[in-house]
Amino acid sequence: MDSKTVAELAQIMSEHQLTELEVQEQESYIRLSKLNQALPSAASAAPSAAPEPTADSALAADSVDDKASIITAPMPGTFYSSPAPELPAFVKEGEHIGVNTVVCIVEAMKVMNEVKSEISGVVSKVLVQNASPVEFGQPLFEVKLD
Repeated sequence: MDSKTVAELAQIMSEHQLTELEVQEQESYIRLSKLNQALPSAASAAPSAAPEPTADSALAADSVDDKASIITAPMPGTFYSSPAPELPAFVKEGEHIGVNTVVCIVEAMKVMNEVKSEISGVVSKVLVQNASPVEFGQPLFEVKLD
């Protein structure tokens, strides 16, 4: 299964608010599962069978403002803040972004996938460092909506 198919499956999960998805095509099989990032008020809920978030993603999730929206990683891979090491970042903290603004690249299986914003607002925090590994659904940017 190629990374474009994985990205499309991740988009389907997001659109339909699914937490898990399994697909089998011929000899290919994939299982996608979102990390369970419970809200503080849901702390008394029963434990989830979802995998535990890594220390990096847990730290990023804790630092997100409750009143801001977040842009998350559409797939697992490596986060790049710019199109090339010598070029400036796609977006910086304090910068205004619009819908369809390219905010970063996630490299998955040697394919560079542009991540575009689905919201409009001001980037208040960049939650990952350049060239860091990211997981599906991991918060990448905190955005204060217009």
